[in-house]
Amino acid sequence: MAQPVPARIVLSLGVGLILISGSAAAHEPWLLTPQEVQTLSQRSVPELFRSPGLLLVFALFATLTVFAAVLAGQLLRPTEDRLFRSLNHRSHDWGPLCLRLGLGTTVGMNALGGLPRHGTETWSTPTLFVPDMQLALIPGWDWLALPALITSVLLVLGLGTRLAALGILGLVAFGSCLFSLDFIAYYGFHFAAPAFLLLHVGSGSLSLDRLLPPSLPPLLPNAPSLVWSLVQITMGGTFAVIAVLVKFLQPTLLIAILEHGNIWFFGLPLSVVALTMMAIELMAGILLALGQLIRPISLFLLCAFTFFAISLQETPLLHGNLYGVFLFFLLHGGAPIDLLQRPQAALSEAQRA
Repeated sequence: MAQPVPARIVLSLGVGLILISGSAAAHEPWLLTPQEVQTLSQRSVPELFRSPGLLLVFALFATLTVFAAVLAGQLLRPTEDRLFRSLNHRSHDWGPLCLRLGLGTTVGMNALGGLPRHGTETWSTPTLFVPDMQLALIPGWDWLALPALITSVLLVLGLGTRLAALGILGLVAFGSCLFSLDFIAYYGFHFAAPAFLLLHVGSGSLSLDRLLPPSLPPLLPNAPSLVWSLVQITMGGTFAVIAVLVKFLQPTLLIAILEHGNIWFFGLPLSVVALTMMAIELMAGILLALGQLIRPISLFLLCAFTFFAISLQETPLLHGNLYGVFLFFLLHGGAPIDLLQRPQAALSEAQRA
């Protein structure tokens, strides 16, 4: 069972996420043309998003829901650990395989131009990680598509997996320099986190690495809970940031996507649907960062990604990196954050010191 991690780590990394966050949209530009994004961004937000009273009630409800979920997670964790013990054991082999295939496929397809943004011809424009990071927009940097493709092939084959994971982290660093800090705030961590996790867990099943000497030693072999907590915090924190800065501050983009998809939401106004989706993503991000109810949230997000991919007629490969991470979370579970340091733990630490 994973050991709790002090809450000060969560607070420091959470503040860091907020400080580096910019003002650009998240994946909405993948499904809208640049002209649509510009026009919609200039429209006034719906009245629901400007009503202090309603928003206060909504915020209180969301806070109580998160609090109840944390309590439920604490109470249900022993039962969950017993029920999923066999999956947890198999996660050491299957989890890294999910990470490699999901991350490698998405990075490679983008490098080949196979996952373009709306209005761009398929296979015509190589991109770095995501559709709106078009390398053609940065003169002289088209060559980054080749190392991204090579790295993706190594990940899929499980050959030099930890070295390939380092390559992903290097490409994330390049992306942040080329496309500004918005890249990190909205995309980078969702690619850096699985790469960071692969540095720790290695290649898993169906990998060529198992036939060869290890390319690199495991990352932080004596602190597995710390690795998992860092991954949870970066994944959950990014979801929370996107929920606030995009879905709450720019809801017209989300509403336009829902209109294009012609999805039926039981007759509810799309502004209500958008606000509800924002709240769910925010709460899911907070709970992920805290390491609470990791398996239920992972299953819910996997179903949500699939539902919207089918409804909006987009390929699930756009979110292959997220599929890999949440399949791993579903198998492994989470590393709970120690929100309140227990007196016994404090005493034992003092004795060891």
